[in-house]
Amino acid sequence: ASFYSCPTTGSIKYVANFFKNAISVYVGKFSGQSPCGQIASPWLSGPEGLYVQAATHDLFVANQYGRNILVFHRGAVDPYDMYYDPTGQVPIEVTVAPDGTVLASNITNVWQNLGGSISTWIAGPNGGTFVGNFPETNSSQGAFIAVKKNGTVYFDDVDQSMLQGFVWTTSCPAGVCGDQTRVAGVVLHHPGGIAFDKTGDLLATDEYAATADTFELPNPVPSTFPMAAISFDMVLGTGDRSIFTANPLLNEAFEYSYPSGTLVGTVSGLPGGGVDGIAVDP
Repeated sequence: ASFYSCPTTGSIKYVANFFKNAISVYVGKFSGQSPCGQIASPWLSGPEGLYVQAATHDLFVANQYGRNILVFHRGAVDPYDMYYDPTGQVPIEVTVAPDGTVLASNITNVWQNLGGSISTWIAGPNGGTFVGNFPETNSSQGAFIAVKKNGTVYFDDVDQSMLQGFVWTTSCPAGVCGDQTRVAGVVLHHPGGIAFDKTGDLLATDEYAATADTFELPNPVPSTFPMAAISFDMVLGTGDRSIFTANPLLNEAFEYSYPSGTLVGTVSGLPGGGVDGIAVDP
């Protein structure tokens, strides 16, 4: 059941429980505490990647089995908006560009006969305006997505030829994505969450290597720290002082100091929840 007693201001953390169709909400540093809130809306069906829009404090949820993007006001336990791609995609992650465009990274389509792709919408009520679906270059499986302050879109995927994680860039003004360019030299054993720190460096978690890699592009050689466990989704905390990761195998979310990589603490998901998505507000 849903409940919510979290503070109306200050930092909170959202953790998606994929198999329980629920999102737990935590306050304070991770230290094994119980959630202060739980979003268990009947609209949730396989929640995965999470994103908080800083300007509005709205929570965006890549709702995998629902094949849509749900949007929640802070403190609400039911969505007020839903973005749907009519081409039948399976979303894994979502973000919002500086121009307000909503972008979802898709792992595949419902027929599982295509690789990853990006779906885009002009934000608005009643699901906004769907712009289009754009296949990812040479992708066998889509993964995560992030946008720099200048509007450049970055995404990682499993490459069809190499079966490793590559990182790509594109531009999607008003939701129309153009040519895609691979970030030269960047290879992940398996793609995890990606984000940008306040200096503009790319942070990528390598799921199979269990590392957090910071790239000062165009230098493809990262500074790296080992994580206590593999990471699926990932987000940087307020002021880039912390990195939060989700681990579905251990059913836990982790907090590390950034950039040192010191483990701060963990919280457990719901029993059998399969923790796989994480976001921070603000």
